[in-house]
Amino acid sequence: MDIQKDAMRLATIATVFIWVGWLAVLFAVIAGILWWIDLTSRETINFIQAFAISSAAVGGPIFLALIVAALGHALRLFALYVASRSQ
Repeated sequence: MDIQKDAMRLATIATVFIWVGWLAVLFAVIAGILWWIDLTSRETINFIQAFAISSAAVGGPIFLALIVAALGHALRLFALYVASRSQ
């Protein structure tokens, strides 16, 4: 059983989780900003209301994306721990 190879595979999978999580955060922030700009251009919604509506809508996706990124970081730390303990 090669622990070093398994730790490397886990670190690779964790890196994918990190990239997906942070790209989803970036996508949600950009979508929120664009939606906020769209809402502020309407006559019936003012600046503060538009910010509240758009931030409430993207809060959930940002939170979930941060959970995915945090899971990836935790997996990388675990892979580092396993790789250092096997020596």
